[in-house]
Amino acid sequence: MIIMFKIIFMGTADFGAPALEKLADNKENKVMIVTQPDRPQGRGRKILPNPIKKVALYKGLGVFQPEDINAEESLKRLEEFNPDIILVIAYGQILSHRVLNIPKIGCINIHGSLLPKYRGAAPINRAIINGEKETGITYMFMNEKVDAGDIIFQKKLDILPDETCGELYYRLSTLSAETLPILFEKIKSGKIDRFTQDIKLVTLARKMNKAEGKIDWSDKGEKVYNLIRGITPYPGALTYLKSKKLKITKVRLLNDDQDKVYAVSFEPGRVVKIEKESISIFTGDKGIIKILKLIPAGSKELTAEQFVNGYKIKAGDILG
Repeated sequence: MIIMFKIIFMGTADFGAPALEKLADNKENKVMIVTQPDRPQGRGRKILPNPIKKVALYKGLGVFQPEDINAEESLKRLEEFNPDIILVIAYGQILSHRVLNIPKIGCINIHGSLLPKYRGAAPINRAIINGEKETGITYMFMNEKVDAGDIIFQKKLDILPDETCGELYYRLSTLSAETLPILFEKIKSGKIDRFTQDIKLVTLARKMNKAEGKIDWSDKGEKVYNLIRGITPYPGALTYLKSKKLKITKVRLLNDDQDKVYAVSFEPGRVVKIEKESISIFTGDKGIIKILKLIPAGSKELTAEQFVNGYKIKAGDILG
């Protein structure tokens, strides 16, 4: 017997795109798409559809784009659809009590952390910045507090060596789509587990800002390494060479058992070695960051070798 669900999918960022594609390809369900209004994007500030709208249109699905999801007109539209589930992934608006009570089964959110750790807007960034070795996704019932609802289930994922936020973001987004069938099997069986979050274990993941992108080379090597990975691609890891702005995009931390680098001065930010595939920089604890890729201001991303060949940088220079 085929069980059909009426699902409202709410999302805006590309994090939810794989899950929407999975949902749209499952013809058993009837799906309504809700996303934010089109906004100016890019340097040209052109009005363009967001990633969720692009997927919806490609899949032939209608799109509802209210300025305020909690307005009376929006509520009426949602109620008329009479959903079993509202599935929320990186939507960008806070849902009111009235919206949360519309679906028969509930509003379910997919969050990019192992709750109750990293509640908030930047869980993937903060997990890497804090040196976590694993993270994952959490399916939870929503309530009026941000990321505080009962957990349905979680899937863990190891954070890979040298992995950036952008790379981990993609893997977690894919995992969200791959695990959707687990949710629907639970719903079909009528046995949806609910686990209350332990308030004592809550940590917060506040939104990233551009000021956090400036590298302080006097910090410990591991801290610098985690920061660069955690803020790539946004807000971006910034440093300067002779007043020229550089955005560091790929690094490796030199371990104690790897080849040593010696210098007369251990000044943080000093270029101590230039190799074919990397530029080695001292940090505050004499740890060494190997820059593998970077973007000079006004240029495209370059490998370390391309940068060394095209720009005047040498051992002894200082980044700051």
